Amino acid sequence: MEYVVRKAIRMLYWNRWISLLMVGEMALGMSVFVYSANLSASLKAEEMRLGGQEMDMALEISVKNNREVQEEPSLTLRDYGELQEITGGKTFLLVDIPQFFMDAEASYEFSLVLADYEILGLEEGCSYWGAETEEALAAGMNPVPGLQVCRMPKQFPKEYLGKSYWGNCVVAPIAYMEEMEGEIVPGFIHAVWDSAEFPDASRVSGQVEEYLQKEHGGQYVYRVYLPEAELRNNSEKVKVSIRVLSHAGILILAVFFVGILSIFQLLFERRKSGYGVCLACGASHKQILAEIFTEIALMNLAGTALGVAAGWIATYGLDAGIMIGGIKVRGSFAVAGIAFAVCAAVTAAVVFAVYVKLAGRKIVEQIQ
Repeated sequence: MEYVVRKAIRMLYWNRWISLLMVGEMALGMSVFVYSANLSASLKAEEMRLGGQEMDMALEISVKNNREVQEEPSLTLRDYGELQEITGGKTFLLVDIPQFFMDAEASYEFSLVLADYEILGLEEGCSYWGAETEEALAAGMNPVPGLQVCRMPKQFPKEYLGKSYWGNCVVAPIAYMEEMEGEIVPGFIHAVWDSAEFPDASRVSGQVEEYLQKEHGGQYVYRVYLPEAELRNNSEKVKVSIRVLSHAGILILAVFFVGILSIFQLLFERRKSGYGVCLACGASHKQILAEIFTEIALMNLAGTALGVAAGWIATYGLDAGIMIGGIKVRGSFAVAGIAFAVCAAVTAAVVFAVYVKLAGRKIVEQIQ
């Protein structure tokens, strides 16, 4: 096997410019395909996440005229009480306050989440710590020292922020909004409702917006919207762009397939006398096929690996202006698996085409 691999590498080196061209084309096609597929998977995951939420109505707060300094908070504890009055106690509010501490040995980063204990069924006088915050707690990094420390309940509500979110969180009572007003940022205020609980959801959302605009409209803009419906309305252009990218990647791969098929058929014609000599000297068709397979597989694997890596880097590092803001784009291992499956299929198809030529000729015909 070692001899076969070394010989395949030597063959690729002898035809290095053609090999590099094929590897580059494969890498380009795979990178575009992987990037577009990851965008599509991320968009679909976001649609499924929003579709599975009971709380389908959300509050958006933005700073008016892009002011960098806000003189007053965008939402206060008093405002929360008023929102509960307007919605009949059906407002679900979470205020996320990022925490960052450092000591001589390490740094600690987690989220302090202020929530209504009555709605969540939590015990007053306690702070609830997720599994990933134990080191910070052991180091004495407690943002709410006046509360008894408790572990996060296993069956904690996850209909809005997801189960994994709570692992790196400390939950404290909503009353801390008064004490921490200066640390609260509009983008980390999550107020949601279940529209099915209101006979006229549009009227309730209008009242919420009207109240908040009256109280804080000088610095902030408030909007109650349906995230799932808005994503559905805005995602069509995104899907078209993703399809264009995907088709471009598939086209490049198709051109690559035709190219590599033609090249190896030409190489076969150049090498057929050598194959004939090998067969005459006692080599089997299986041994020659193994050499051909290894050569093609090494080239395709190199192109696929580079393409998947480039597509993965583009997924996390390239903002092409395609995806809707707020959607977290992630790489999908299923997409990487599909890429390597395509690599295997292309390799098998080219090897089969060459094998048909090899097996269809007699030894004498190969040598001539």
